[in-house]
Order: sequence, then C-alpha cells, then structure tokens
Amino acid sequence: MARRKVVIVGGGIAGASAAYFLAREHGVQVTLVERDRQPGTHATGRNASILRTAMNDPVLHALARASADFYRSPPPGFAARALLAPVGTWICATAEAAAGLAAWTDDPACATGVAEAPLERLRAVYPALADGVARCWLHAGDGTLDVPAVLDGFLAGAREAGADFALAARVLGLMRDENGAVRGVSVLAQGSAAPEELAADAVLLAGGGWAAEPAGAAGLPLPLRPMRRHIAVTAPIPDVPPGGPVVWIVGEEFYFRPEGGGLLVSACDEDEVDPAQGERAEAAVAGEIARKLRRWLPRWADAPVARFWAAMRTFAPDHRFVLGPDPRAEGLYWAAALGGHGITCAPAAGRIAAAWAAGSAPAHPHAADLLPERLFTARVRAAITPSAASLRG
Repeated sequence: MARRKVVIVGGGIAGASAAYFLAREHGVQVTLVERDRQPGTHATGRNASILRTAMNDPVLHALARASADFYRSPPPGFAARALLAPVGTWICATAEAAAGLAAWTDDPACATGVAEAPLERLRAVYPALADGVARCWLHAGDGTLDVPAVLDGFLAGAREAGADFALAARVLGLMRDENGAVRGVSVLAQGSAAPEELAADAVLLAGGGWAAEPAGAAGLPLPLRPMRRHIAVTAPIPDVPPGGPVVWIVGEEFYFRPEGGGLLVSACDEDEVDPAQGERAEAAVAGEIARKLRRWLPRWADAPVARFWAAMRTFAPDHRFVLGPDPRAEGLYWAAALGGHGITCAPAAGRIAAAWAAGSAPAHPHAADLLPERLFTARVRAAITPSAASLRG
C-alpha cells in the first residue's frame, strides 16, 4: 500500500511541528513548501520567546500545558540544549483590571500552576517597577523559550524521518480533481522557469498570515485576520537582573523581560494589516512603547533602543486555532490562526494538525473545538471579550 502523501504549505512553527509529527508518528511522506530560503523567518522568528501557559480560554490552556510538558522533557535527540528557561512569568493587573484577571487566573482550567503572590516579591527582583500594580500571579515554571532550538528540533526531526523540503518555492495554487478534492499544489521554485506540480493526498495550510491565500484563490476563503504587534529591545541597562522573570501588566497592556543585558518590551499594540505589511515597523508605535516604559519602569526609560521590529499574529474570529480538515473540500487541512500562542502551543497544535492530515482522529480531548467547520456556523464570535483581549501574546 502506498504511503499517504501530505504537502505542508509554510515552514514556520505551525508547519514545522506538523511535519515533525506527520513524519515521525504517522509515517507519512511529507513535503514542506516554504517561500523563503530559511524557514521561520516571519512570525516564528519575530516573537517575544515567552512561555506563558495561563490563558483565559481553557481549550488553549490545555494545549499550552501539554506543550510545556514537551518543552520541559523533549524527545531524546530533539535538541542539544534546554528549550525552556523557567525564569517565571508574572501576570499583574492594575486595580481596574484585577477583578477580571482574578476571575480566570484562579480557575485551574485556565491557569494550572499559577498562584497569587505578593507584590513585594516582584519588587525584590524589579525595584524599578513603578506604583500602580494592584495584584500579581506567578507561574514559577513558565519563562522563556529558545525558539531557534525549538524550530530546528522540529525541522531536523522531520528531515531525519524522511520529510522533503522545497525552500524558496512559492505556491501558485491548489490542485483539485473533477470532484473538487484538493490533490496537491502547484509551486514555482526560485530560479525555475516553469511551475512544478506536487501531487498529494492532502494539503495542510500552515502559512501564518498568508495561510488563507491559496484557499481563497481556489474559492475557499477563511476569515483569518493578520494583526501587527511591535517589540523593542533596549541597549544594556546595568541593573536589569539577567535571567529575571517575565512581567505582563494587564490594564495597561505592557510586558517586559530581560534580553541581551537590556529589556525586551512591548506595548501590546494590535492593528489589522495586509500580510505584505505585517512586518513593516511603524515609528509611531515606538513612542507608545516609550510612554509605557516611562510609566512602569521610569528608572530605565532613557535607555536607547537597540532593536525595534514588527511581528504578525494571525487570528480566527473567535481567537482559537484552526486545526483540521476543511469541510468544503476533501484533502484540504489547516494549521493556522495560532495568534500570539504559536510558539507556546506548537507541540500540541502540531500533533493535532498532523493527526488530522494523516487521516486519523487526534487523541487530544479538545481537538474538535479547533476544527475549521466552526467558522461556518453561528458559533463564530465577531469579537472576543475585553478580558480575553488583554492577554494575547
């Protein structure tokens, strides 16, 4: 019997993790198509590298918890160094936001391992923190991830299990048979004069902000929204504690952590963009980051900015992932809309997407909650609640 063939479109964390599990756990013949020469150059390579498993959605929290277990104890040979630095993640709130944050942070379905902690304990680490924080919760086992090592582990593991990689190759369209089933993709490799057809039993769309483009061109649109967020890293600051915890402030929407001797900071801005503009940094946002830095860490506010960039995060209308078969076309699958939680949840999300694309039912109890079919029913929410918006990574 011939091996099942799956083409994955997109070599970021969603595509790489799905390729890993397809090749290693399901024995599928995988071809991963990536438009750039180096996988993971977009959202995966531009994120804040934070592992925060506390989420006000129990479905996503379950995926984050399972993924954290993977990062703490990866398979033998997955990486040569530790993937997680458990420096701790503090989730703090202003007085106005404290009640809303407490409502789900104290819920074990959303925040396993999180406990309220005294502000004095945080100030002992960051004495520069200004007044205004009312309550804090700490997950001592969360922290920061080595994203390059995570991505390399998925890609190398997939390659060792026989996956093929078509890099610097642009997908021109989906191939469909007389019944409308998706049976591969047409691609044009950089430097090639003519397109190539890659036949497959299934196509998994995992292209981040561009994930919906091939399906949309084939008359199968999906309502995904690419959103842009900016991050800055300051020059070194002498009294920033190396290895200090992540701090996320709800109510003012600001997070920071040590990075390169200075601080990595974000004002949690969020603007819908065309994918082509998703990584174009806007100077005006640098001013908002500087304002929040002055508000919360005035002692360090004059540190020069060493790096400033924009990253794209893509969402479904209900802000849950889209993983699994498209009900409109046989052979079409999705691993998209991972939003701000793609790195945090990559192992669990990749395993679920891989099982579906391999023709199996995923073992994860929440897999059905992430199926694309929900986007074609009345259950789709046009917007999420303000409390949910406050902690999208």
